[in-house]
Amino acid sequence: MSIFGTLGVGRLGLLAQQRAIQTTSNNIANVNTPGYTRQRAVFTAVNPSYLPEGLPVGGGVEVGSVERVANAMIDQQLQQERSAQGFDTSREAGLMRIEGIFPELDGMGIDAALDDLFTKFSELANAPSDPTARQALLESARTVVSLIQDADRRLAVIGQDANTEIEQNVLDINDIARHIAELNRAIFAKEGEGTGAVASSLRDERGQLLEQLAERIDFTSFERDDGQIAVFVGGGFFLVDSEQAAQLETLPSASDPTKLDIFQNVNGQRNGPITSRISSGTLAAALDLRDSSVPSYRDELDALAFSLATRVNAVHYPQPAPALPAGAFGLVDDQQRRFFVDGIAAAVPEGADLAQVQGAASRLAIHADILTDPRNVAAGAESLGVGLGAAASDGRSATAIANLAVTASAMYQVGDVPGTPTGASATLGGFFGATTGRLGAELQSTRRSLRQEDVIIAQLEERRGAISGVSIDEEMANLIRFERAYQASARVIQSADELLSFLMNI
Repeated sequence: MSIFGTLGVGRLGLLAQQRAIQTTSNNIANVNTPGYTRQRAVFTAVNPSYLPEGLPVGGGVEVGSVERVANAMIDQQLQQERSAQGFDTSREAGLMRIEGIFPELDGMGIDAALDDLFTKFSELANAPSDPTARQALLESARTVVSLIQDADRRLAVIGQDANTEIEQNVLDINDIARHIAELNRAIFAKEGEGTGAVASSLRDERGQLLEQLAERIDFTSFERDDGQIAVFVGGGFFLVDSEQAAQLETLPSASDPTKLDIFQNVNGQRNGPITSRISSGTLAAALDLRDSSVPSYRDELDALAFSLATRVNAVHYPQPAPALPAGAFGLVDDQQRRFFVDGIAAAVPEGADLAQVQGAASRLAIHADILTDPRNVAAGAESLGVGLGAAASDGRSATAIANLAVTASAMYQVGDVPGTPTGASATLGGFFGATTGRLGAELQSTRRSLRQEDVIIAQLEERRGAISGVSIDEEMANLIRFERAYQASARVIQSADELLSFLMNI
């Protein structure tokens, strides 16, 4: 090798080590940058030249590329866990809102109100003519009706809020998809120039967007040979394909216009719905809350309201009506009335009966005659005569109603025909206690899953950090190593310069 060849090797060594020092410095500068992936200079030997006798002469070194130190498998695992974490985090929040509707542990909920109602019937049975006992019973009944109606109304609001959350998630997903498509275009422009360049910062940004997308919806993805990524949701509907981003949109469901279904829209071409194919992320949690959790607990309230009305009315308004003077009577007259009625149906003297289980919680009411005059509460079981009510000391009907607190029978379920309950046998309090117990179990299960996902994500992030994260100690060691190599290359140039000076002075 000539002296000028040695100078060339030294120059290439300086440039290569300088590039490596720049890469290491950039790693150190971004040690606290979220989503940053460590970069590494890859040294490549320059093709040698050959002497006339065929002996190779080294050509020096160059930085062939600066690569991102990443593990695609760990990134995909993190995305999957982010989806599961997003689902359980959002589901926990929804279940906590439902739990707030049923403050049973505080003794202020429906269960306590039911106990108080039957206690008031027992007290009325002991003093049928006491106006204070009758008024106290009426207030207790009003509390039960109010709590059931309020719980049903608040559950309906949660379902409506879930629709709003679905719309917001869809907007966020569309915005993220658009940014991913833009980054695909920028990455292709940067890496497709044949220079071997890697758009590290753009890829890091795209990776962060994919994690944000995973929090909202489950998806599959793959990277094309040109560096662009394709994203599919709903079991195969593309969201991003190279530089094109589809849009998700919400439209009223054909089966229930109060609910929103999710469709894919590609340049005006609508596909779907894909609602049932979304299984994870905050969007799936909002769908689950709206379509499963809220309807389930509203059905339980309807079953409770209908069973309560049916059991109390079976004593308060016995059917078929027994021959007079037997029956159930207040103190005013011999008109027999239902205690609980359909508050929306047209009024009739005996009180409109609830026609079906579904919607019973929102329609449950107390007979208007009882609200106007508590003496119309049928505490007695026998009329004193035509046009007359029960004896002032007759509390047999009130006693029978009070005993319902501990009497188990088949509960109604949504869809049951009146008169033919198909649910399990239970007391009213036992049924509602099982309902709130199920809610508590679901909430605890969700929290356990969330804790497990937090642990898994922490482990995956630690593994990714060990591979892709910046270690100050390692980077400082590399900096010293590249600095020494730079000094050595400078020494090579200095030696070649001394040789040339010596030759020039001969």
